[in-house]
Amino acid sequence: MYGPLDILSIETWILLITAILAARYYINQKYQVLKKLNIPHAPPSIFRLGNIDEMMSDLVSFFKKDLVRKKKYGKIYGTYVGVNPRITIADPEILKQIQLKEAGIFRDRQRSFSKVNGKEMNQALTSAEGDHWKRIRSTISPVFSTSKLKDMIGIMDRCTDKMVKNLHKISKDEDGKFMPTDVLSKLSLDVICSTSFNVDMHTQDDGEEPTLIKMGRKLFDIQLSKSFAFFTFFVFPSTEWIGELINYSIFPSEAVKYFAGLVDALIKNKDHDKTRVDMMTQMLNEKISEEEAKTAHKGLTRNEIVGNSIVMIMGGYETTANTMMFVIYNLASHKHEQDKCREEIKKAVEKHGGLTYEAIGTLTYLTQCINETLRVYPAVIRNSRYCEKEITIQGVTIPAGIHVDIPTYGMSRDEEYWDEPTKFKPERMEDMSKIDPIIFQPFGAGPRNCIGMRFALIEMKMAISKILLNFEVDMCPDTPEPPLEIIFKASVRPKEDFSLKVTPLNSE
Repeated sequence: MYGPLDILSIETWILLITAILAARYYINQKYQVLKKLNIPHAPPSIFRLGNIDEMMSDLVSFFKKDLVRKKKYGKIYGTYVGVNPRITIADPEILKQIQLKEAGIFRDRQRSFSKVNGKEMNQALTSAEGDHWKRIRSTISPVFSTSKLKDMIGIMDRCTDKMVKNLHKISKDEDGKFMPTDVLSKLSLDVICSTSFNVDMHTQDDGEEPTLIKMGRKLFDIQLSKSFAFFTFFVFPSTEWIGELINYSIFPSEAVKYFAGLVDALIKNKDHDKTRVDMMTQMLNEKISEEEAKTAHKGLTRNEIVGNSIVMIMGGYETTANTMMFVIYNLASHKHEQDKCREEIKKAVEKHGGLTYEAIGTLTYLTQCINETLRVYPAVIRNSRYCEKEITIQGVTIPAGIHVDIPTYGMSRDEEYWDEPTKFKPERMEDMSKIDPIIFQPFGAGPRNCIGMRFALIEMKMAISKILLNFEVDMCPDTPEPPLEIIFKASVRPKEDFSLKVTPLNSE
């Protein structure tokens, strides 16, 4: 019979036990942070990686629990990711301080997943931090100025005309039944590639599915094989330097390499006519070296141009397509609202001689429908801010190094703020001065709001207007009744794909 001392020496056992007790003490101290701050939370456990088991039990719908937690704990509550405390705040007055007044202390969205996106995407706006983010943002912002957006209207017009042509063909060949996910994702990719790079990638053409579409879809397909690394970096963000060292990306490497190669090829083939309006040309006009970037206040390096181009494709592809899909679904299931939108669009076209930038700016009721859709089906289900310096706001102390989570889905579906929150009621968005921009923040709030917000809204209004001017949109017998159940898998999408039906108006 062997005893413990036959396996290890007494000194080794003492060191091992001391290490275990020290680790236990450290973890226990970390698990006291929220308690000391008087922030309610579920009891954490090292065996459950803090409270992360609640997320892991339902990865695609975890965000819906924010409403449950608010009812249980109130507008401020905490959670532990591993041993790292996070604070969720649904109090609009405190959030105004965080996202607006004290934005300098909460400059970054997060300090996790910023170094494990691949060398190019680590340099994108979504990952950049502090002064690095400020330089990139100030350089890219002019790309979305009013004058540049006006210049892009013609490109959007051509892309949406292709979509209308395809829908007419569907109305003849397939009795009008179509998958809005398919049609609108192809349109979105066409728009973002045409406006970003001034190239036609033929994403809406008939025939075999283009590689660009396959890779665009793959970019959002984070496989379970990546889940171990994903949760390792999520629970232990301090290990991200390892991922950065080996150029690891949580996104599918094949898709990232494809888009990085595509952007590089476009950069090399550019004739660099500085008068062109596409986003790539405007970024190339601000190109600087890695050495210059260390001290510059403006300009973009090669990796930053590539990374931000990929992020533009991601933001302009699935997120925009899914939002348009939800809008069309709402209008198909609410025919009175659809008719009202159509009449407004007709009047705007007659007054301005087409779907011009000015005409799109007058579509107030369609804007209401888009805003209400973004409330019912938010494109962003959660937002976050990283606290760089300890601060106390209205009696709530937020220590340095803490992430603050903003439950955008929870606030947009909260009965405290919205009557019948799951119902589509565009009239509630009629007077936006009565809508708290913190409770309803579909594109974020403060300096780190979505840089492409105006671009996305113009594209959506253009596409939806073209559809309604040419077609009556109806539900199919197998289309689910509202509200749709949504999930999150790299972006917000319906749990089940569905079909709609278009009938040409000129056939009446």
